Amino acid sequence: MMGPSLLSAGAVMAVTPEGPSDTTERPTRSRSRRFLGPDELGRRPRYGPQRAWGGGELFAEGQWQAIRVQLERQGWCHSQIELVHDQLRQGWPLATAKQHAARLSGHCPINGQASL
Repeated sequence: MMGPSLLSAGAVMAVTPEGPSDTTERPTRSRSRRFLGPDELGRRPRYGPQRAWGGGELFAEGQWQAIRVQLERQGWCHSQIELVHDQLRQGWPLATAKQHAARLSGHCPINGQASL
């Protein structure tokens, strides 16, 4: 049995079905932001580009936005530009990426004969 000396020392014990436990509150740690919770799975991220054409991508030939504008001026269509983008992400140089995109799509750009 507990004597009055133990209770007067400030120890508070609670008896639960699992056994005695300390009821003093433990400091709570902040939740990690590394993983999404179930309520956050459907939400879009608040940071980073929301489009497939993020302006922050930098390749050997320059920033992606500048390359994309150049391809549009040369007559490349949207699907071909996406193919070129994918090829650049895989590490191919721009000239090779253009050739791959033209072969994969089966079409050359309108004004792009000289650029291939």
